[in-house]
Amino acid sequence: MKTKLVTLLLAAAMTVTTLAGCGNTTSTSGTEGSSSVSQSQASTSQTEEVKNFNAEGYPIVNEEITLKILLCIRDVDSMIEPEEMPAIQRLEEQTGIKTEWEVVRVSDFGTRSNLIFASGEYPDVIMGLQQCNLDIEEYGVSQGILLPLDDLIEQYMPNYTERIAAEETDPTMSLIASDGQKYTIGFLMGPTYDTSWFHCINQEWLDALKLETPNDVDSLTEVLRAFKAKDPNGNGKADEIPMVANMVLNDGYGVQNMLPLFGIPATTGGKWLYIDDNKQVQAIPTQKGFRECMEWLNMCYKEGLLDPEVISQDNNVVASKLTEGTAGFYTAWSIGTMGFDESCVLYVPNSEHTSICSQITIASHSAAVTCTNENVEATMRWFDAMLEDETMWSMYYGEKDDADYGGWTYGEDGMVHSISKSEDKKDVPRRHLNVLAMLFMPKEYYNEHIYVADQLMRVERTEYCGQYREAGVLQKYSNQYFNLVRLTAEQVQQNTLLETDLNNAIKEFMASCIVEGVTDSKWNTFVKDIENMGISDYVKLYQDGIDALDIQ
Repeated sequence: MKTKLVTLLLAAAMTVTTLAGCGNTTSTSGTEGSSSVSQSQASTSQTEEVKNFNAEGYPIVNEEITLKILLCIRDVDSMIEPEEMPAIQRLEEQTGIKTEWEVVRVSDFGTRSNLIFASGEYPDVIMGLQQCNLDIEEYGVSQGILLPLDDLIEQYMPNYTERIAAEETDPTMSLIASDGQKYTIGFLMGPTYDTSWFHCINQEWLDALKLETPNDVDSLTEVLRAFKAKDPNGNGKADEIPMVANMVLNDGYGVQNMLPLFGIPATTGGKWLYIDDNKQVQAIPTQKGFRECMEWLNMCYKEGLLDPEVISQDNNVVASKLTEGTAGFYTAWSIGTMGFDESCVLYVPNSEHTSICSQITIASHSAAVTCTNENVEATMRWFDAMLEDETMWSMYYGEKDDADYGGWTYGEDGMVHSISKSEDKKDVPRRHLNVLAMLFMPKEYYNEHIYVADQLMRVERTEYCGQYREAGVLQKYSNQYFNLVRLTAEQVQQNTLLETDLNNAIKEFMASCIVEGVTDSKWNTFVKDIENMGISDYVKLYQDGIDALDIQ
């Protein structure tokens, strides 16, 4: 009787909390109290129906339950309904857990998620977080809508935890919130490349003009001038574009990718901060190298060495030029596997002034559980079931031995080999989740199971990274350490507003500098404006965070 009474009291308490929007009443600094309340909600959600849940083995539940899933997908994704995917159907049969999916594209996710959180009617699970920007601090730490998962992961996700334990360092450190807890499951696809994009130069044009590969900005400038004036493609037309780029600053073609040639390791889509060799946080737009890069780009623009459409063209236009073979120098994610002109090769500057942004292997947010989920333990086991080897591979690559729609197979070496779609199925919506899947393959797991040689982009990019590493041009301390700094919801919100203002101001200034040039007056006014926005406090915030991490 006493046990039953306690159970009823706990259920009633949880109901009151749910009606209140599952909000935490403690501040974000009160981590201990916040944790105990949320973990208590999670651990008691199954108490009344504990007999329906199996902590081990399959099915996970004896009587069928249904989980409601909000899935964020990319705008470019084309796929069948998740319920119709063979891997999802097999998972339902295996676990006893049915799923109802609401699929929302990235461009609509912000509006849709705001409406959901305002309504108080939450899905049980939110997935595809690696594609979208969900404020974990706000909805997890502050409001308590998302549950902390640390204890649940340890208890119910052996596949996940064993892969973490096999790594030298925990790749899920990046998921820790300001209260020291993790509110999401991680997404990780193999070891991270040493950097995210590469400088490329047209080797055939160099050979045609009998030019040596340039090793610094001055010699590169002379090569670009030769590309413009000496008809390197030999067609008698002045159709060569010495340097191709655009103003899309969160992409591999953006002009900010020229900053590393001036000692500024600017990260694509980053915070306009970097960590120098002394572990000091620096503001990119106030650096001498930033101004020097703007002056160089302006000179190139005026001389016709930089694409005259740099300010206006989008990524599709740039990709078209690179595919047509009219470019002499550019930056991109890769060369051959993008279908670009194979005359271009990796450009490795041999200069002590070069600093190309480096990367570390850390997980992205993938899935979260909401506080109104009545089957939390079963949900955690369902997550882990998706991470079982063949289930995970089928959700990511496609079905095993599927020669028509693409998928994966075991090679003679026992490794997983990917299979491409047949030509007549190229435009057919995919039958698996791909990068939207619950995917967790850290370095050790990936190297043990996945055959890399047939994944041309990974092979190509790995080779490029090796050349950069050998040349010693990679940044010593990755800017990705910023992702490990623990910030409160209030700090995240303030930073988001500041970063938006900074990005707009910097983009406008860069475009103006490229077209019109840089004067002392213009530069000093810009630096003062950046300071007035609060960039010094911004730098200090992250400096304190980096110091606390004690990175090696």
